[in-house]
Amino acid sequence: MAPFRDVPIQRKLTLLLLLASISGVLLTGVGLAAYAWLTTRAAIERDLASVSSILASNATAALAFRDPVTANEILSAMQAKPELEAGCLYLAEGDEPPRPFARYSTAGLECPALPGAPGVSDEVSALISVQPVMQAGERIGWLRLRASLKPLERAVAVQGGIMLAIVGFSVAVSIGIAFAMQRAFAGPILRLAQAAREVSQTRNYGLRVQAYGHDEVGGLVQDFNAMLAQIARADFEIKQLNRSLEQQVTETARSNQDLADALERLKEAQRQLVQAEKMASLGALVAGVAHEINTPVGVGVTAASTLQTRAGELRSQYEREELRRSDLERFVTLAEESTQIILRNLQRAADLIHSFKQVAVDQSSGERRRFALRGYIDEILLSLRPQLKRTAHAVEVECPDDLTLDSYPGAIAQILTNLVTNSLLHGFDGVERGRIRIAVRRQPERVELEYSDDGRGIAPEHLPRVFDPFFTTRRGVGGSGLGLHIVYNLVTQRLGGSIQVASEPGRGTRFTLHLPLRAQRAAA
Repeated sequence: MAPFRDVPIQRKLTLLLLLASISGVLLTGVGLAAYAWLTTRAAIERDLASVSSILASNATAALAFRDPVTANEILSAMQAKPELEAGCLYLAEGDEPPRPFARYSTAGLECPALPGAPGVSDEVSALISVQPVMQAGERIGWLRLRASLKPLERAVAVQGGIMLAIVGFSVAVSIGIAFAMQRAFAGPILRLAQAAREVSQTRNYGLRVQAYGHDEVGGLVQDFNAMLAQIARADFEIKQLNRSLEQQVTETARSNQDLADALERLKEAQRQLVQAEKMASLGALVAGVAHEINTPVGVGVTAASTLQTRAGELRSQYEREELRRSDLERFVTLAEESTQIILRNLQRAADLIHSFKQVAVDQSSGERRRFALRGYIDEILLSLRPQLKRTAHAVEVECPDDLTLDSYPGAIAQILTNLVTNSLLHGFDGVERGRIRIAVRRQPERVELEYSDDGRGIAPEHLPRVFDPFFTTRRGVGGSGLGLHIVYNLVTQRLGGSIQVASEPGRGTRFTLHLPLRAQRAAA
């Protein structure tokens, strides 16, 4: 059917009409031929049965008296039926097989040795009838007649000739009707198709097709012309819209370039703000540690000053020869206590400086190394002690002592510093005694670090935006909106991990970090 779809309409009409007419004539002819065959054959069978019955009855006496002359005369009566080609009489005596007794033939046909099965049967171009010859209820012989089917073949041939003549006539009529239909239907449709092609190629929507009637095809032509008129009007509007759109696109392109420039400036400003936030965090750490160091150093200075004063008094007593044993013993006791106070406070200051130095170096250098996570968390919290010391909040840490990471400790220090600062600034606003919990669990190929506080929590409408840059609910009172944004970037980019947040108002906030045990070198 695929090739037929591409055939022109006029050929389709001609082919369909020819197919319809020829099919109808052929079906009718085949039906008539079959009917003629069946009726003619039935008539021949009936005639053959009647002649067989008459001849068998007439041949009874000839067989009974063994009179071949009479038998041949009886068979010669078949001359009245030209379609009867041969007739044979068989004599049956006792249990012996039947034997030919008399025959008649118009074509020199011989009688078979045996008559065959009784009844009517087919042979090549003939019907065979075998009927017993009876006398007083006893079979004395057989009659075998052969009738030619040539009359039947002639009747079918005549019917075929008539059918061919009708087919030829039908073909001629169909061709004439096809040409008439082509002029009446295909012509206007072809003109419509040609006009449609011309419109699609030239976009000449002013083209119109002439209608030659008011039938369905004429209505189609009118609808086609109306459609072209609507398209012409729409095309005019579209051209105006295109000109307006081109102007808007040009203006949008200029605006987009301005936006791109502004976005680049904004990104640069954001990078500077992020760096400033990191430096501000580091500066706050320095200020806090410096303040924290002042206390043990001040205690050590006081103890050393007291010891110095008492040593001067002891020297004066010695020079005046007023030094007593009890004075010397009190000085030794004071020296021992002062020394212990000085050493203890100097060690405390040294620990603070070491923690600050390690955390500060990691944050500023951004180098990668292997480190024990639990010990490093303790150093971070020690560096944050000046901020925590001014509050009544408690910090709990749960982390395996043997858990080692090959990662970026500076990023982890920045993350925990920002999270603690966020809790102190936002979570514990209005809370006197809060609790911060850092729990680390080892997992295959990674660690889960859960940071939580029991502070005020985050409002549901703010929760989806906590990692957005510059988002803060405390703008103007200490919030820059970059702390959690920096945390998100450090976790996902530098450390190659993931972070989720969960919170309910009044029930605190929980950050869950999944970090690889070995960070990727390509992480930025």
